[in-house]
Formats: sequence, C-alpha cells, structure tokens
Amino acid sequence: MAGEILQKFVSYHVKAAVFGDCSRYTSKPLRDFIYESNKGKHFFFISSREEAVERLARAE
Repeated sequence: MAGEILQKFVSYHVKAAVFGDCSRYTSKPLRDFIYESNKGKHFFFISSREEAVERLARAE
C-alpha cells in the first residue's frame, strides 16, 4: 500500500520528506522501502528538518 501511495506522489509530481530518526526500525521491508524512496527524487526519509528542506529544494 505504501508503494501505491508513493506512486501517486510521483504521478502528480509532488515532493515530500519525512524527517526523524528511522534507525530504530528494524523491519527489512521497511528499511528497503526507505532505501528505495531515498534513491528517488520525490519522497525522502531524512534525519533532520534542515536536510529535508535542502533535499526537497535540490530535487528536480
């Protein structure tokens, strides 16, 4: 379901970032999802607000 939601972000050219400490999540599927999301240009999981703003500003 999360993949389908993110596909909507990509389809409608919406960029978003979630910031916070994701290191405490140990689920392999979730870690893979975060990794793959961070490789894209529309949706990011970032550790700080400042970094999230910077990544979103650079994303094209």
